[in-house]
Amino acid sequence: MSEKERLLKKINPNCFGGSESQFRLLMKYVPDENFKNINLILNNSSFDKIEKDKINILWIQHFVGVPEIKNIQSKDYWDKIDYFIFNSNWNYEKFRYKFDVPEHKSIVIRNAVEEIIPIKKNKDKIKLIYHSTPWRGLSVLLNVFEKLKSDQVELDVCSSTIIYGKEFYDKSDHKYQKLYEKCKESKKINYLGFLPNQKLIEHIKTCHIFAFPSIWIETSCISAIEAMAAGCSVVTSNLGALYETCTPFANFVHFDQNLKNFEKDYLLTLQKTIDNYWSDENQESLDLQVKTINKLYSWKIRAQDWINFLQKIKY
Repeated sequence: MSEKERLLKKINPNCFGGSESQFRLLMKYVPDENFKNINLILNNSSFDKIEKDKINILWIQHFVGVPEIKNIQSKDYWDKIDYFIFNSNWNYEKFRYKFDVPEHKSIVIRNAVEEIIPIKKNKDKIKLIYHSTPWRGLSVLLNVFEKLKSDQVELDVCSSTIIYGKEFYDKSDHKYQKLYEKCKESKKINYLGFLPNQKLIEHIKTCHIFAFPSIWIETSCISAIEAMAAGCSVVTSNLGALYETCTPFANFVHFDQNLKNFEKDYLLTLQKTIDNYWSDENQESLDLQVKTINKLYSWKIRAQDWINFLQKIKY
């Protein structure tokens, strides 16, 4: 059994969320020998995940409040973990402030995507896309979308809980049926449900704007990275690590827990982004965005970050 096969057995084979996708891409891009004697733990601080004969690394993609990583506040747990990997500086700072995680054991290695080559966009209409889980802001977007002033705008919704596997789907998807039905009832909304990542990427390329009024505390945002790399304008909130992830290219809307206020502000920014999409200034910005994001969040670069880290800790 290869080192990668050993590590891949640790994640749910039916789950294709952002964390699991990053784990698989890490295995794809980093050579097998780098994982010898490494126990890489994803988003779970259970003591039974620790292996005494390995270098134990906890890779944290989740926010501080998630129950699965509650043991990180325990100094006994710190002693048993050799390194903590965080997916953004924002996320690391939250753990440092709340749990005082050891600085000498902590490192930030940001998420990454495979290179995306954009295509020419259709000029006959503006297509918005929402490709995230439903609880992250779909309800806000649907309220906003019906108030947009344009007959040439469509919305594609690629959202389903099946991305986390059938067990999670059976327990939770019914909570969002009203949102799905609202999508299906509109002639200007195309509800596409779950798309495998490669099909999703090809679809994102055809879209103009990633409309993501996030009400969820993101610790990074792979959906936004993919959209930016594919040449989409991004309209999102400044909640969590979204500002770090999307600066300087996204159009940010200040998050307000009063969602009526947030929807009002988001509508104004989204409408302006739609109206300005084909301007020369915006097209120049999008060209720079594609080049920058595909380099900044490249797995070719990120793989080397991981290789450097894994080789360093063995000596």
